[in-house]
Amino acid sequence: MLREVLRGRNAEIFIAPRTKDELAVAVGACARARVPITVRGAGSGQFGQGVPLSGGAVIDVAAITGIVDWADKSRALPTSVRARTGTIVSDIDAHLRRSGWELRMHPSSAQHATIGGYIAGGHAGVGSCQWGILRDTGNITAIEVMTVEEQPRLVELRGAAVTAVQHAFGANGIITEVELPVAPAWEWHELVVSFPTFEQALRFSVDLGNSDGLLTKVISPQAHPLPRYLPELADLVPDGDSMVLALVAVQSVPNVVDLIAATGGTLRYRCREGKGCYGSPLYEFTWGHSLSRYQRHNPELVGLMGLFPPDRLYQSLAAVHRDCADLGPLKVELKRVGGRLSAQGSPIIDFVSKAHLERATERLEALGVSVANPHTPLLGAGGMKPWGANEAALKREMDPFALLAQGKVEPESSLALATGLPNRGWTY
Repeated sequence: MLREVLRGRNAEIFIAPRTKDELAVAVGACARARVPITVRGAGSGQFGQGVPLSGGAVIDVAAITGIVDWADKSRALPTSVRARTGTIVSDIDAHLRRSGWELRMHPSSAQHATIGGYIAGGHAGVGSCQWGILRDTGNITAIEVMTVEEQPRLVELRGAAVTAVQHAFGANGIITEVELPVAPAWEWHELVVSFPTFEQALRFSVDLGNSDGLLTKVISPQAHPLPRYLPELADLVPDGDSMVLALVAVQSVPNVVDLIAATGGTLRYRCREGKGCYGSPLYEFTWGHSLSRYQRHNPELVGLMGLFPPDRLYQSLAAVHRDCADLGPLKVELKRVGGRLSAQGSPIIDFVSKAHLERATERLEALGVSVANPHTPLLGAGGMKPWGANEAALKREMDPFALLAQGKVEPESSLALATGLPNRGWTY
């Protein structure tokens, strides 16, 4: 759907500043000439966030890099890390790990995603089964944004104010620096676990996610035949089995092994993080990265973004697996939202038509799953980002000429019609 509706939507000018001062020069020039602006990081977003819907300028901020600070000098232990918008997420994590710390969460595209792009377009990721989603209180310490004015200003947002900018596709301020909390860096182990049935895989995953004494970073159950779509992992999982991919701290592995046995599974492979025989960090086979890998098997495979109800999580997952099996095999990641364990994902669907996705959306929502739409570049149609009075007020302040991300907040009716699904979206 996105491939068709975004074809031909190009910018008239491409600008690649190397510093925040150069960025301010470019933004000020665009403001004076009333040129629309689309800000771009590494281009790893999957919703068309970096595509200019109304032409104008694409401003690539990937060269504005560097860690500004990562410790509170008044304390014995570090509390946060601060980096410029174009800094690669994995570079920040590698810098922290040299001192025994790490980011709480990161996208599955951490090896090439920028930190500004992750905050502007991301939602959760590796670590969310432990720490929650980005908009949960405390997961973003501060965001510095640049205004789109003839004389651009830098504005620091902290506390609840950061949620207005997070996952707003750059519509209400250009992110220039991000400050995030840090956590102790455990020795993480990658586990590939197989189960004869997907119900067993789900039981194990939910029990693991609810075991608060165990340290986990990824829990991703994937139904048969999805392991066959991943040639790097296929030989590790018996044909016909479903699998769970997990990232677990070394001290928790013995308890996880017990849980695997108790739920009828088999540990097929274990290694330290990033050292697997499959050539990539295991987290690249989860979250958004997994779909791009499935598409190497079949380029027509797509998904939806279902949010499963925490109060009956296992039952809801099992019901979707059972009642929507004709749509495709189910794949989810477990995550916490507002302190409660949930799951995000959907059946992996062989794309037929927009009408087919509409029916799939309606079926999932009839089973109690809240669905967001990853097949649109529009914030409202997507359903992941609330856009209310706070967001609108911040946009008026940061972007008085309404030049940022034109069309993504107040969309063209034709684009909304072409990409909209009958989804309710998520609530927080």
